[in-house]
Formats: sequence, structure tokens, C-alpha cells
Amino acid sequence: MKIKALILLSCCVLISCTTSKKTADTAAQIQILDQLVASKTFEIESSWAYPLVTNSISSIANAGLLPPGSTANTISLIGNTNYLRMYGDSISMYLPFFGEQRLSGGYNSMDVAIEYNGIPDAIEIKKNDKKQVYEIRFSAKSNRDFHNVFITVSPNLISNITVNSMYRNTISYRGEVSKLSEVDNQKVTVQ
Repeated sequence: MKIKALILLSCCVLISCTTSKKTADTAAQIQILDQLVASKTFEIESSWAYPLVTNSISSIANAGLLPPGSTANTISLIGNTNYLRMYGDSISMYLPFFGEQRLSGGYNSMDVAIEYNGIPDAIEIKKNDKKQVYEIRFSAKSNRDFHNVFITVSPNLISNITVNSMYRNTISYRGEVSKLSEVDNQKVTVQ
């Protein structure tokens, strides 16, 4: 009986130690995230794109035309240029697009990526205390399309970006958030 009680007590001590360490790490991560978002100087680099799966995307995947390790609904962006940078009120983004485009204005009229440089029409940044994440929403009009962008950033600095466009299918991205360096700050220009 004493052995069972000793084992139970040991398990409780081990569990409580790991729980307090996890809470302390989360508090530190939340503080780092709060500072990044408050400074409005951060960059998101995505590792994965999640396009809306249609017959066209499935055909491309079945033909073996996607990057290695990719499927019709999960495309690797590792090694591909992509970013979403925020510097003050300015946003600069270049996100590769995989999916269907509608209402093209002519040959070569649509860009192969979702691009925007400037101050968005409407931007909202709020903290969801219940989920401990930041939610960022903005609308941006590029040369040929209109985008509604929704971003969530969690304390572990993982981000999810969803882009709803007027002439393209919805696509999502998953990546990591980091502090924007001084060199990258110069790349964010308002048009």
C-alpha cells in the first residue's frame, strides 16, 4: 500500500512540475507576442499553403506537378519566396497562389501571387484573451484584385493566414512570425 502511495505521489509531483514549466514558457511567449504585435514590426514567412481543392487542383496533383511532399490540399512553400510584413500601418505581402482564378481580364492579366504594398483600407488588430491569440484583419486592393485577409498569431509564434479574394478561390497559409529586421523595414514601401 505504501508503494502505491509513493508511486502516486511521485506521478503527481512530476505532472505538477511539467505543468508549471509549460505555463511559465507560455507566459514568456505571450509577452514576446504582445511586444511584436504592439510594435507593428513583424514578418510572417509561411511554410505551407492550403488551397481550396477543386478538380483542377486534383488534376495537377495527380499529374505530379506539385512540389515534393505536397498534396492537393497541402503545398510546401519551403524554398519559395513568400512573406507578409507589417511595419506601422503599412503591409507588404507576396504569397504564392495555388488555385483557380475567375474573370480574367485577358492573357497574363492575373499575377501568379497575391501581392500588395501599401496601407490597407481597413485594419483591425485585437487580442482574443480566451484563445490567447491575436487576430488581425484587413482589406487590401491590389492592381487587379481585392483581398480580405484574416491572420491569427499564437504565442508559439505560429501564424495562420486566410485570403479571400474577389477573383480567386480562398487560400490559407501556415507559417512563423518573426521580428522585422531593419533591412526588411526598408522593403516595406507605400505605393
